[in-house]
Amino acid sequence: MKPILFVLKMPFEDNDVEDSNNSSWFCSHCALIEGALAVNPSWNDHIEIRRIPFARPRNEVVEILGENNQWLPVLILDKKNTLTDPLEISTYLATTYGGAAPHP
Repeated sequence: MKPILFVLKMPFEDNDVEDSNNSSWFCSHCALIEGALAVNPSWNDHIEIRRIPFARPRNEVVEILGENNQWLPVLILDKKNTLTDPLEISTYLATTYGGAAPHP
């Protein structure tokens, strides 16, 4: 099984945020991952990338990790091992599959 990387489809709307200046948002953590994917296109051959809507429940994630683990981004290595920090995800992918890593 290939590792599965879940990120949010962006931009998205979040009606729970009371900000009259914005109606469209992006997730800074998912944007960092999208940037890392853009400079490392070879990672696409090694992982399955799923871009899913912002709204909860995020059924695809819930089916694998459960209701309480819907934080994105998430890299699922197997049912017991996941990474949610975007720098850890990028470092893992670079170390495992080659390519550019986050600058320390």
